[in-house]
Amino acid sequence: MRLLPLSALQQRFWHLCTAYPGDASPILFLTWRIRGPLDLDRWQTAVSAVVDRHESLRTGFALRDGEPVQVVGPPTGITTELIDLSGQRDPDEQAQRVVSGRTHRLLDLITGPLVESCLVRLAADHHVWCFTMHHLLADGASLRIVGHEVRDCYAAPSGTALPPLQTQYGDFARWQREQEESDASQLAYWREQLIGVPPLDLPTDRPRPPHKGTASSELIHRMDGELATAVIGLSRAARCTPFMVLLAALQVLLREHSGQDDFAIGSPAGGRVRAEFEPVVGLFANTLALRTDLTGDPTLRELLARTRKTVIGALQRQTFPFGRIVAALGPPRDPSRTQVFQVIFSMRNDNEAKQPQLGPLLINDFPHGHPKVLHDLVFDIWRLDSHGLRAGIRYDTALFAHDTILALARRYEQILSAAVTDPDARLSALAPPRG
Repeated sequence: MRLLPLSALQQRFWHLCTAYPGDASPILFLTWRIRGPLDLDRWQTAVSAVVDRHESLRTGFALRDGEPVQVVGPPTGITTELIDLSGQRDPDEQAQRVVSGRTHRLLDLITGPLVESCLVRLAADHHVWCFTMHHLLADGASLRIVGHEVRDCYAAPSGTALPPLQTQYGDFARWQREQEESDASQLAYWREQLIGVPPLDLPTDRPRPPHKGTASSELIHRMDGELATAVIGLSRAARCTPFMVLLAALQVLLREHSGQDDFAIGSPAGGRVRAEFEPVVGLFANTLALRTDLTGDPTLRELLARTRKTVIGALQRQTFPFGRIVAALGPPRDPSRTQVFQVIFSMRNDNEAKQPQLGPLLINDFPHGHPKVLHDLVFDIWRLDSHGLRAGIRYDTALFAHDTILALARRYEQILSAAVTDPDARLSALAPPRG
């Protein structure tokens, strides 16, 4: 067992988890439905091998002189709990409750456990696997790593092990601190970009509570393939990416809803900028604060140029920890809202072809809900190419009603359609009808 300081990214997450506790922790999870003759011992061995391989999955936290430190445990594997629901009435519904309980709960960062694995047996040849880990330990890319490695270990001949990692998360934390200390220009850039940025004050359906909570819901809105194709075409014509086009449309939507020309939107960045970090489980993902400039009634094409410049500048400095930027800016403490930005936007490309077959096993996702949110709104856009775009809008139910979010989703689609139809139109020409 050894002690390590938190990485700069973990320090920011520690603040978020302790300053806005809510009623549920940010938990990452894999939930798979497995049909076929599952070898339970072999699955247990595969999961344990992956946990032993990654220090992050063996990490807990302790307080030393009031400050949190990482406590890395020895490679002793993990117990995959078996919950047998076979023979019971409606085992699938009961499995939903089991999985929901494990993925939507408040975890104690000191006492843990922060990583758990369980198999729910619905029948002899039908199981649900649920693997959970606190977001303080890992990011979304880590989920894919865990999933691929568990499959590889289970499929491997007896005694075959994954090759040892050349780098662990602690090495990244040290590298990040060295980078931060050697390049003060990055902090200067972020200070210049974000100094004085006002909070986004969206009108809400209910009074904003004095303390931010995590109660949330999600709305899924689908847009057709023609619009997706047109977004790609506009991005090429404007020397942008589809992400930039979709972000610019969101900026217009939030401007219409708030009446503000100046605010910031948060967006996750992978942070794995070196090849040796790619196979490592850990919290590498940083958050970029992208400041919006909608002053002067620009055309949509002009807004795309501004957005392009902002996004490129941010990506060139994506490894600088957001928590350090917040500390340097020193924004006023307001427990009712998150600092710097209140809306998150991400474009997800994790629709890669699934591999449902694992030997005689058939594996599919076991959907059961959505993760909690800490910010007011989280816009997730999945790019489906010719099949269209899918927007998942998670929202704080203490602030917004479902009908308000549905109206926002529909208006977002209208703005996107207007942008691809006439990118030289000014924003004032896009004003929604009042009445």
